[in-house]
Amino acid sequence: MAENPTLLFERFRQGDGSAFRILYDRYFRMLFLVTREYVGRQDIAEDIVTNAFIKLYHRRTRIRDADHIYGFLFVVARNEAVGHHRDQKRQRVARETQELLVDREYNDPQEAELERDRWMEKIRRLVGELPPAQRQIFELHFFKGLSVREIANQLNLKETTVRNQRNRALSFLRQAFFL
Repeated sequence: MAENPTLLFERFRQGDGSAFRILYDRYFRMLFLVTREYVGRQDIAEDIVTNAFIKLYHRRTRIRDADHIYGFLFVVARNEAVGHHRDQKRQRVARETQELLVDREYNDPQEAELERDRWMEKIRRLVGELPPAQRQIFELHFFKGLSVREIANQLNLKETTVRNQRNRALSFLRQAFFL
């Protein structure tokens, strides 16, 4: 017997686990297939879709219409998939840069490590010269690996404020390196 969509939605909003399970079974596979196509890996797609359902459950009382459930899940999964690609690209660029430095300029791994340490010391010294808000945002983003959204949530700031402060810090560092 088919569940009344309105009653199912209300039960879900009230935290009923069996209603959540019905919605999970209804939307998981479709969302998983779309996400897997985008990220190219089953394990990552499963994690992303699972996280989307966790966020759905935590925000269930804010969803006003049953028709918005898949849209919410899709947007959350898409944003996480885009974030995954961005993180992968950032890691790949860092790895390639490190390899380039080692391969082209240094034959001695110890010398490469010393050079990296000198650059990191210069970066840390310059970061110390940043205004406190820019320094905190820079450190959270580049040293701790937090996303703009995570920093905004942690510091109770708007994402645009975090981006602006991060970009100002980067601009200062770029100028300082070329002086």
